[in-house]
Amino acid sequence: MKGPFRRMKKSLNVLIIEDSEVDMVVLLSLLHKGGYEPDFRRVETAGELRAAMREQKWDVVLSDHMLPGFNSSQALEIVRAADPDVPFLIVSGAIGDEMAVQAMKAGAQDYLMKTNLSRLVAAVERELIDVEHRRARRSAERALLAQEEEFRIAREVQQDLFPAAPPVLEGYDLAGNSRPAAATGGDYYDFIADPDGGLVVVVGDVTGHGLGPALLMADARAYLRTLVGWKPRLTEILEKAAGLLGDDLGEDRFVTLLLARLLPATGDWEFINAGHPAGCILDAKGNIKAEMVASAPALGIGQMAVPKESGRIRLEIGDLVLLLTDGVLEAHSLSGEEFGEQRAREVVRRERARPAAEIVRTLLDEARRFSEREYLEDDMTAVVLKRIT
Repeated sequence: MKGPFRRMKKSLNVLIIEDSEVDMVVLLSLLHKGGYEPDFRRVETAGELRAAMREQKWDVVLSDHMLPGFNSSQALEIVRAADPDVPFLIVSGAIGDEMAVQAMKAGAQDYLMKTNLSRLVAAVERELIDVEHRRARRSAERALLAQEEEFRIAREVQQDLFPAAPPVLEGYDLAGNSRPAAATGGDYYDFIADPDGGLVVVVGDVTGHGLGPALLMADARAYLRTLVGWKPRLTEILEKAAGLLGDDLGEDRFVTLLLARLLPATGDWEFINAGHPAGCILDAKGNIKAEMVASAPALGIGQMAVPKESGRIRLEIGDLVLLLTDGVLEAHSLSGEEFGEQRAREVVRRERARPAAEIVRTLLDEARRFSEREYLEDDMTAVVLKRIT
């Protein structure tokens, strides 16, 4: 490389409020020596200042205190109205301590005496760094507020999906509950009456958090409620729902679903699990009578391969059906231990003589306590159905 290495000067858009051209030249010279290449504009009146603030973005504003017709306090007010963040430094030949303190309280970043400008460059550099921090913080705060609003809307969407109350079925006790996380996801459960007098029970979960998953689950709910009235078989309902949701899901989301149909008169229980945590049926003594493990992939994962037949079992008096989402199973303590399937089933086994709503509430309470956290990290949803006569 020929010649000595030279550090490139940093560009700086500087607005100078100053009625002395000589003083302006001194300021520019100091900035240039300090490593800056100033692109400047000098203004002397309030009108010129307003125009300069309206027409361009400035990296820093340097203002004399006393000018013909107005002063630095009025200049600061004009600057702050146009740009609340731009650094405003007072450079004055005569400003009292009391006035300087008032200016700092009003939003000026610093003041320097024209008789001692040795720290001008350092003050400018400091304020350029600080303004970036302020703007980054404000941007983060805006993003957080937007995210909180999205979560609020998503929680409202979710809550509107859930049944206001479980259906009343003679000989059965049925309950469901869902507790949303702080960063809400897409848990969903539903009870849908079919045209033949059966009851379709659905528990589902959309991957991810926020408004997107909540809206996707709203779509799934609408599709399922429509399909239950048209399709007599669970396998057909699942296959058609997968096709309808395909375009909505895109490539980065999927939905797990456990669909079941109860024929109350006989106790026949038909089920199909698409990538969802296994449900189970406990008998009157609390033993596992059947498990409803996944027999199809979650909706949105590859080509939907729906089994030709759904699972079937007959519920006897005393039998209890438990359906969950992974928010219950994956609730973990501060040490990282998961609540897990075994604990969930043990709680239900222990509480099985109580009403279904109390079993659900106790299960969710215990999973929440186990997590040892003020806020849930994922939605927790549980459905319990008991055959009592």
